[in-house]
Amino acid sequence: MNQTTKVILFSAFCMNLAGFAVISFFAVYLSNTLYFSVVETGTVLSLIALTSSGLPLLTGGLGDKYGYKNLMGFGLLIRGTGFIILAMSESFYFVSCGAALIGVGSACYEPSSRAYFSSVKQEELKKRVFTYLNLSLNAGAIIGPLMGGVLLFVNPSYPFVISGIVFYILFVVQLLLVKRSDYTMSLRPSILVSVKHIAKNKKYILYCVAMIFFWFMFSQLTVSIPLHMYNLTSSESYVSLIITVNAITGLMVMIMIKQLFLKMNIYSLLTVGVLTMSFSLLMISLNSSPYWLLICIIVFTIGETFVLPSSDIAISEFTSGQFQGSYFGFFEISFAIGATLGNFTGTYLMKNFSNSMLPWIIFSSVGIINFVLLTILRRTSATSPVMKEEVV
Repeated sequence: MNQTTKVILFSAFCMNLAGFAVISFFAVYLSNTLYFSVVETGTVLSLIALTSSGLPLLTGGLGDKYGYKNLMGFGLLIRGTGFIILAMSESFYFVSCGAALIGVGSACYEPSSRAYFSSVKQEELKKRVFTYLNLSLNAGAIIGPLMGGVLLFVNPSYPFVISGIVFYILFVVQLLLVKRSDYTMSLRPSILVSVKHIAKNKKYILYCVAMIFFWFMFSQLTVSIPLHMYNLTSSESYVSLIITVNAITGLMVMIMIKQLFLKMNIYSLLTVGVLTMSFSLLMISLNSSPYWLLICIIVFTIGETFVLPSSDIAISEFTSGQFQGSYFGFFEISFAIGATLGNFTGTYLMKNFSNSMLPWIIFSSVGIINFVLLTILRRTSATSPVMKEEVV
């Protein structure tokens, strides 16, 4: 594993640490510290989601054209600036501007960072890198909320300032230590060419459609499950346990099973993961204890940990070594659709059927659809190779 890979993995840990130090408490900060209305709070949060999920197809193509290192650096600067603006502003309009910059920065960084890993030539090393990426992200998600909680207690603006500084430091570190990708140095395709190439890859399109159902199911970790926990306990402390249990479980499971990602078929890992998640959501309906819910979250996380790194590896294989940034950027569309549908559906079902099994049966059924589509894709992939084309 070369120096560049290690630096980007370290950056992933620091970015998640800095991000979760803010995002974990952002809604509370907007409502209780800045006294934003429900509409204003929802608008600010939506700006982050829309920009981070809506722009990656464009920014991923820009990474293919102008270099992954350039787009990652640009993303770090923009995201850091967004956090600094949040630290200095109390106006809704300036806070909205800062939130939008955070989303744009994420859209610039994420597709190019994964495309950089995807450009690794050795398949075994590539799989190992993506598993280490998941470990780094989970470690940051564990420490970030703890750091943010301490800083928030001292001064509400401190998490934003520290996070902004972290992103600026990472920009300097990557500028000095990250090498340019050979892929983007030798090839500068237009975004239109990248999109046309993706549109012809029917199996990849089917994969993105299948993963809409995964993101629908995955979004319940931050929608229906917290709402259900609060309905059971009327305690925000129990609700905060959800992300902590999720992150710790994910880290431990990844450490234990990381060798599987080097040995098992990626589609096997994906199907086992989504089936486990689907089963865990159905389990929730069987008991009304918060402790039972935490057990279900652990099972949910086990499935999630199988899926997330496997998904990155699968996308990498679909690229066939071409247009990696555009492929990872395009995949964000499935996240945007699935998470949006999951957010609205989860909120509606928990508001109107909070004491019913219906929401959990629906969520579990969505997971079964995901499992069936991935199984179909696995069988078609076993009979014919992933499409490869000459670069235009």
